[in-house]
Amino acid sequence: MGRTKSTLLGILSSQFFTIVSTLLSLVTTPLIVKGLNPQIYGLSIIIFQLIGYLGQFDFGLSAGASRFLAATRAEDAEHEITVNKIISTSFGVYLIIGVAIALTGLILAPLALRIINVPPQYQSQVKPIVTIVCVLVGAQMLLRSISGIFFAHQMQALSNSLSFILLVSNTLLTVLFVYKGYELWSFVYAQVASFMINMLINLFYFRRYYSHIKLKPGNFDKGLLRQMFSYGFFIFLNGIAVQIVFQTDRVVIGSLVSLTAVSVYSLTTRVPELLSAIVWKISDNAFPGIVEIADDEEKFRNIHNKIMKLSMTVSTAGFWLILLITLPFLRLWVGQQYYAGAFFLVCASFLYLIHHTYMHVTAVCLNAAGIVKGFSLMSLIESALNIVISLWLCNRYGIIGVIYGTLISGTITSCWYVPFVAIKRKHFRLSSYLRSILQPVLLCSVFGLLAYVAFHNSFERIDNWFKLIFYTGFVSLIFLIPSFLINRSVILNIKQRLYAK
Repeated sequence: MGRTKSTLLGILSSQFFTIVSTLLSLVTTPLIVKGLNPQIYGLSIIIFQLIGYLGQFDFGLSAGASRFLAATRAEDAEHEITVNKIISTSFGVYLIIGVAIALTGLILAPLALRIINVPPQYQSQVKPIVTIVCVLVGAQMLLRSISGIFFAHQMQALSNSLSFILLVSNTLLTVLFVYKGYELWSFVYAQVASFMINMLINLFYFRRYYSHIKLKPGNFDKGLLRQMFSYGFFIFLNGIAVQIVFQTDRVVIGSLVSLTAVSVYSLTTRVPELLSAIVWKISDNAFPGIVEIADDEEKFRNIHNKIMKLSMTVSTAGFWLILLITLPFLRLWVGQQYYAGAFFLVCASFLYLIHHTYMHVTAVCLNAAGIVKGFSLMSLIESALNIVISLWLCNRYGIIGVIYGTLISGTITSCWYVPFVAIKRKHFRLSSYLRSILQPVLLCSVFGLLAYVAFHNSFERIDNWFKLIFYTGFVSLIFLIPSFLINRSVILNIKQRLYAK
C-alpha cells in the first residue's frame, strides 16, 4: 500500500475509533458518576493521573524505537536484522524499567495518602490500589517493545484497532464493576482485565506478521540503544512536561480546592479534551510518513502546512460548537451542577483547541525530522512555570486559576519557541507559517461567531437529546463551507492520489 493511502487509512481509522470511543465515554460516564459519589470519582481521577506519570518513564525509548522502526520498512535481510535488534534491545530495557516501576509503586504507595487529600473512609484502599496499579504499569512496559512496530510500519489501522479494543474493554469493564458495587476498586479490576485482553491480542498479531523476529539476548545492541535514547530522551522530557501541563491541574485542584471540584473541572473540560484528542490524531498518524520525507525541506514544509490548516480548521470549528453545546449537553449528561461556567469553558476550550493544537502539529513534524532537543527543554521550563503559576492562581481564583496558569506559562515559553525552531531549522517563511494557522482560525471564527449569535438562545432552551443532536448536526453543516475553502487543495490532492494508478 502506498504512503498516501496508508496514512489516509490510518487517519480515517484513527478518527473513526476515536469518535466511537468518545461517544462510548460520553454514554458510560453518567453511569459511572451515578454509581459513585463525586468524591470517589474525583479521587479515582487523581490516583490514576499520578500513576500515569510513571508510565511516561521509559526515558524516551518508545519514541526512539518508533522512529528507528519507521525507517526499516523494507523487507530485506539487512532491515530484518535491524528490526530484530531494535525489538530485542527494547524488550531488555523495558524489562528493567518495568521492574523499577513496580518497585517504585511498592515504596511510594504509603506516600500517596500525603499527596492526595483522601477522605478517611477511603484511606485503607488507596495504598493497595497504588501498589497493584504500579505493578500493572510495569507489566505494560514490556508490551511496548512489540506493540509499537505496527504503528511505525504504517499499519495504523491495526494499531488503532488494538488501542480501540483496549479502551473499549477498559471502559465497559469499569461500568460493569461499578454496577457490581466495587466503587474505587472498579477502576483497578477493569485495568487489569483489559490489559490481559490487550496483551493476548497484541501477541497474536505480532506472531502473525513478525514471526521471524526473535527476542534474543544476543540481539541486544548497546550502540543502537544509545542512538535510540539520544533521540528519544528529549521526547521523554517533552512528554513529562506535557503530562505536567495537562494533568497536574487535577492534582492541584484536589489539593487546594476539593475532590468535588476535580469532578466539576474534569466533566466541564471533557468535550474539549476529547475533541483535541481527535484533532491531534491527524498529525500523530502522519508521523511515520513525515519521517520518510523529513530531509526534503520543501516537501516537509508543504506537508506541515497542509496538516496545520486541516487541524486548525477542525479545532476552530470545534471551539465554537463546544461553546454552543456544552451547557445543554452537561445538563442532559450528568447534571448542570457539574458545569463550571461560560467563561471557564471559553478559556478551557481555547487552551485545548487553539492554543495547543498548532504547537502539537509543529512539534510532531519536528519530532519526525529528529529535531527535539531545544523545544523539549523549553517544555520543561513551561511545566515548571505552570506548576508555580497554577498553584498561586488556583489559591486566588479557584479552578479557573489553573487554566490561567497553563495559558500564561505556555504563552511565554513554547507558544513562540516551537514556531521559532521550525522557522530556523526548516526555513519556514514566517508569513507562510502564520497563514497556515490564522487563515482557518479567522475564517472559521467568522462562521462560528455568526452561528453562536444566531443559535445560542436556542441551545440554552434545549431539553432533550433529540433536539441537541439535531441542532448540533445542523450547525456543524455550516462549517463545511470554510472547511472546503481552506482545505480544497488537500482534498483534491488526496482524491487524485487515491485514484492514481
